Amino acid sequence: MPRAASICLVTGCVQRTARAGRCVDHAPVERAWARKSARNQTAPAVLRAWGRQVRPRALVRDGFACVRCGARERLEVDHITPIAKGGTWTLGNAQTLCHDCHKEKSAEDRRQT
Repeated sequence: MPRAASICLVTGCVQRTARAGRCVDHAPVERAWARKSARNQTAPAVLRAWGRQVRPRALVRDGFACVRCGARERLEVDHITPIAKGGTWTLGNAQTLCHDCHKEKSAEDRRQT
């Protein structure tokens, strides 16, 4: 049996509901935070492959040292070209950086936009 039509939740409005219990005039607007970034659209299998395959291989390839300053502590594996700017989740787009160099590179990437 079909559902009965309901009216807008906004006080005083008698129009039929369109979305989220409100009419077309009062329906919620899509929020910027609701859109997904390139990183959030990545399949979980790709993220697991990064953590299990690419990250350890990048560390071994780079000799467990930062490629910028040579530090051997607080190492992180970074995307050379950020995913949001068209980078890939492959070993060719990975590099080992210490925490400080990674922060510096991330700031440089943000300034380039």
